[in-house]
Amino acid sequence: MKKGFLSLLLGICMITGLAGCGEKKNIPEPAYDIDNEEEEYTWQEPVIQGDASVLRTGVNAFAYEMYDHLEAGEDLFFSPYSLCTALSLLNVGAGSDTKAELEEMLGIEDMGTWNAAMRVYLNAEWPKETFVLTANSVWLQTGYEWAPNIETEFLQPAGYYYMSEMYEVDFDNEPQDAVDKMNAWADDNTRGMIPEIMKKIPDDTVLALMNAVYFEGKWAEPFLEDKTRERTFYGTDGEKQVEMMHQYGESYAYVEMDGMKGISLPYKDADVVMKIFIPLEDGTDIETLFNALSIEEKEALLDSLDTAGRETMDSLVIPKFSMEKEITGLNGILQDMGMEAAFLPDADLDVIGEDLYVTDVLHKAKIEVDEEGTTAAAVTVIITADTCAMPVEEPKNFIADRPFVYVLQDTETGMILFMGRVNNLE
Repeated sequence: MKKGFLSLLLGICMITGLAGCGEKKNIPEPAYDIDNEEEEYTWQEPVIQGDASVLRTGVNAFAYEMYDHLEAGEDLFFSPYSLCTALSLLNVGAGSDTKAELEEMLGIEDMGTWNAAMRVYLNAEWPKETFVLTANSVWLQTGYEWAPNIETEFLQPAGYYYMSEMYEVDFDNEPQDAVDKMNAWADDNTRGMIPEIMKKIPDDTVLALMNAVYFEGKWAEPFLEDKTRERTFYGTDGEKQVEMMHQYGESYAYVEMDGMKGISLPYKDADVVMKIFIPLEDGTDIETLFNALSIEEKEALLDSLDTAGRETMDSLVIPKFSMEKEITGLNGILQDMGMEAAFLPDADLDVIGEDLYVTDVLHKAKIEVDEEGTTAAAVTVIITADTCAMPVEEPKNFIADRPFVYVLQDTETGMILFMGRVNNLE
């Protein structure tokens, strides 16, 4: 797409300052309403049938592999669903080795089926008490010379399957303005849980893909605040007094398997649960036990709680906590997981534009667990640049090592929405 055609496409919706932002703080109005019902699609007939359960295998395998790459000794929380959604959006614009590596890493057997499943999940209806909200956006450099068929081969599929909003910003001349708008978008789409994902725009950025996920769930059996009291949490860094929530006499799905015991805590009116695993015996380490399992064994462990009988808990005690984490060195981790070509100067993102390659992938997630339930959010950003500048290699850092493992899982599809391990609590 030539500069003049892009200008015509975005036309009167060109982003200037804060005009038209309304209640959305510093977020611009979308420059191109690709999901407008009156928009005439010129690309191939959209696939409207899909089954979100096909996402399970790829997203969960990605979750376990990412988890295995984060093994240092600090607390961990991330959203494999958010990361996979952003990377799937990138895959829409990828070709050759770049596309092959992305699809192998994500477990995509058929792109059309996968994209249709993503659309189904994004449009799922949720009850008032428990829900998952997902948002995607594409941020384009104003005046850049895009691929001739970017509209039909990338923008329209991104809008249809991923409900992506399209924005035009000036990364080159007004980088702080772009940062402010992208952070405002993240803030708005995580209901204030993640107000900042970007600190600065990397040099030569021409395109950014963003995903935001927000989860809110009320416990089916809430904990009573007057039962919350301080108890000792035996972290790997030593003992600490923290607030612990208590229940007595409630029944939950419970298993003992692979040296661990697990419990499934359901949220109201939906199929999302929190599954928690701790060592079955004192003196054993949850990291060693969980990491020793293969992907298939980890899936079997999680699945066992879906069919387990309910056991009455004389005492159920879990910590009340809040945690916010950012995965550092994510570029290197993704390359270790098989996504190499996308980071090379000759990456094939020609569907979007020539000479583009990925320079940075950012991910931040936050969770809050209290007596009423859980709120969690995550934002993923994929930054691409023109090959006129080479990126500085990011240092690799690995984090993990906690006394218990937990996931937030949609049991209807089996897909892991969030995953974490807690080591020490503040």
